[in-house]
Amino acid sequence: MLKSYSFVVLLLSFSSLFFTGCLTASKMDKYVASQFNNKLPRPDKKNDSSILIISSLRSDPDIISVTEKKTKNVLPLVVYWQYDYRHTCVLNPAIGVNDFRKATYQQAKKLRQKLNGQQLELIVEQIPRSFAIVDKGALLLFVIHWDELYVEPDPKDLVVSYRIVQNGTESKSGRITVKSIEKSRGIRYFQSWKSCASEFLVQYNLDIAEMTKSVVNKLADEL
Repeated sequence: MLKSYSFVVLLLSFSSLFFTGCLTASKMDKYVASQFNNKLPRPDKKNDSSILIISSLRSDPDIISVTEKKTKNVLPLVVYWQYDYRHTCVLNPAIGVNDFRKATYQQAKKLRQKLNGQQLELIVEQIPRSFAIVDKGALLLFVIHWDELYVEPDPKDLVVSYRIVQNGTESKSGRITVKSIEKSRGIRYFQSWKSCASEFLVQYNLDIAEMTKSVVNKLADEL
């Protein structure tokens, strides 16, 4: 029984490593950092005195991402084995907040029209900021083996609170929530984990911009 157990563990481990290429948490963080030239994106320099955007999320300026490797749902039975390997990468919230800030300023005209000289304060309270590279598979009768490889995004919603201030006095406040539009997507045959991570980061920027557009539209309706 011990020999069979060792054989199965070895087989499943080999299957996972075939895709990940000996992926480790440190390698993931190093690669993600390289996609940002090893530094956090600088905040948009656009100066708009009528709109102030801040974040309530803690951000370490020296850390771009933190990755954790986990093995979940290992089910060792006599004729059926199931496993779930995942590397979850959590991005520094400053990355998403910067995308939000940039997208908001691009659509600021529709907000200024409603402000009539008042100042708008936007506070980012929650934003999607992680993804997992997942290898889920099973082995039946020590012969039939299959894998499901995919990228799983953070399901968190975008939550932004706001205040309207005039002459130092708050005239209105509220909170806007936009459901995450990020979706899991399969990994192509022979696609590397680096390629998966790069594609996610590109789509992440687009998704945050699209979600920000929804925030701006909802906010314009409330002002």
